[in-house]
Amino acid sequence: MKDSLQKAIVMILIFTAAISAPALDLSLRPRGFVFIPGGAGNAAPDGSERYAVGGGADLGFEVDLASIWSNPLGLGYTAGLEGGLLFDTLKSPAEGSLQLYRFGGALGLYYFPLSRLLTRLDAGMGVYQGISDEGKGKSGLWWRLGGEAGFRFTPSFTLAADLGWQQYQNPGTGGGAFMSGLYAGLTAHITLELGEKSGGSGVTAAFAQDSGLYPALLSLYQHNAAGSITIRNNENAEIRDVRVYFRAGRYTSSEFECGTVARINKGRSAELPLYADFSPELLGFTDSGRVLGEIVIRYTFLGKEKQSVRTITAAVHNRNTIPVSDPAALAAFASYNAPEILEYAKYIMGLARNKQRSGHNQNMQFAIWLFEGLRGLGIREDTPSGESASPASELQTIAEVQFPAQTLAYKSGTVRDLGLLYASALEAAGIPSAFIPLEDDFIIALGLNIDEAAAETLIYDEKKRLAADGELWLPVSMRSLNSGFIAAWEQGAENLNKYFESGQTADLIVLETAWAVYPAAPLPAIGVRSSRIDPAVLSANADAAVNSYVASHIEPLIRSIQTQIQAGASARLYNRLGMLQARAGRMTEARAAYERAAGLGLVPAMTNRGNLALIEKDYAAAERWFKQALAVQPENAAALRGLERVQEGRQ
Repeated sequence: MKDSLQKAIVMILIFTAAISAPALDLSLRPRGFVFIPGGAGNAAPDGSERYAVGGGADLGFEVDLASIWSNPLGLGYTAGLEGGLLFDTLKSPAEGSLQLYRFGGALGLYYFPLSRLLTRLDAGMGVYQGISDEGKGKSGLWWRLGGEAGFRFTPSFTLAADLGWQQYQNPGTGGGAFMSGLYAGLTAHITLELGEKSGGSGVTAAFAQDSGLYPALLSLYQHNAAGSITIRNNENAEIRDVRVYFRAGRYTSSEFECGTVARINKGRSAELPLYADFSPELLGFTDSGRVLGEIVIRYTFLGKEKQSVRTITAAVHNRNTIPVSDPAALAAFASYNAPEILEYAKYIMGLARNKQRSGHNQNMQFAIWLFEGLRGLGIREDTPSGESASPASELQTIAEVQFPAQTLAYKSGTVRDLGLLYASALEAAGIPSAFIPLEDDFIIALGLNIDEAAAETLIYDEKKRLAADGELWLPVSMRSLNSGFIAAWEQGAENLNKYFESGQTADLIVLETAWAVYPAAPLPAIGVRSSRIDPAVLSANADAAVNSYVASHIEPLIRSIQTQIQAGASARLYNRLGMLQARAGRMTEARAAYERAAGLGLVPAMTNRGNLALIEKDYAAAERWFKQALAVQPENAAALRGLERVQEGRQ
């Protein structure tokens, strides 16, 4: 008995130390029960039942350890003390009454499958003291194991029905059961909060950012976190079906969902990313600042829908700032549908169409005019103080990038800014574009919409062209903007070749592909007009560029084909010669070469001759050549389309 009392004292000391800790929940558990004797402890030596049905009550004090150590399964666990009284009547071999006073420790495991439904398993063990009518006493160890199911009326009060097994041991190591049986009753759970209170404050939210928001990348924040939100449950019980949203007034287009959490236990926290549907208003930040926003938390508490709104502020970079991690993010600054870029491209394309040359690649011609137009506007490279002149170095410590409309307005920018302006203008004209950041240059690659095989009739020097994924591109150096298109093309090709010859690699960042990840930022119009370019000067510069291209690439190809014809003429060689003569502007020679090839029975030469007649508006000759092609190939698509164009031209 002395050992049992010592154990009880130790348990009391441990329990007292536990409940003195801060932020713990203490439960008071009064219980009344009916005791139904059974098992070995109810069997008299003669085989009869020893005890009648009895009853009793006990009182438990427990600490909810889940308030300290929560788990993702939502299980709760308790430890505590309990003491009680069991009253029963003796039936055999003697009659009378018996009272058992017990004290010990208890452990519990509970779970709320529904917000108000409690399920619980628990066990207890300790010492007891029995007293009969005659005053005789008996002491020893007892234990019990049981379960509960209850209804939570409020966070602090639950009423549960319980069922379990109690057993009281005879003194000594081999004494066996003195008394045993089932117990069933009702238990009240009264929860008290100790230490730091969590109830009464609802749900709170804290926001953290590793970096400020980048306005140019505003659409990315729907899928890439702008920061992290920590949701803390300060209610008196767990919250369920937690849904978190973000909104920031005019700076967001909608209230956007950040995520959901199935359950957050009382006093616990959950972390979610902050996603947002930012509006173009974010691009109004011409300097760094902050956005005032709200985190909206909707959740279910004890079956009732609740909402908590918490105000936060988020840091915002100025709209010209870009992160350093991925050069493809520059695509966000290039926009083919910006009003200023569309106006510029429309104006230049209108001039270029009136001066378009037959037989030349259309993309190349328009790209020349767009390039020379920028030069005609007087746009110049400008390296701001404090920044490296090297675009690649800028990308490593990049601070700011101009939008193309800003470069038009300022008429200056870094080579990167000039390149993004040119690439945007190309895209506005329907010409594919890409960019290549180098150590000492920023290359814009313009797509010709032809494959490498077709390039042999356009570009004599293979080192002046760039092939990627079967497509042909012309690399143009933006550092050489003020030297004209041909010089910029040659410099771009030279810089790339040196780069590759040194064993380095370069990324060809195609705008159309990059826009899938970094959509163009919808910068509001800033009202730049570009129609002051002198058309005569622009036309002269564009013609000079085309003539230089013909001299550098078409004339060598013509000489090469003529040499091959001398070695052995063929219809295909004559047809190719006709194409090159047309590109050189020598239409008489082109007609002659096409007619030689057509005389040898080559159908493409007949349709090419018809197209040349269409350009010259000789509809009778065009009709004759297309019909000649159809006589050989009745389903020839080029000839059929040519006849349609003849009819359209005659109307």
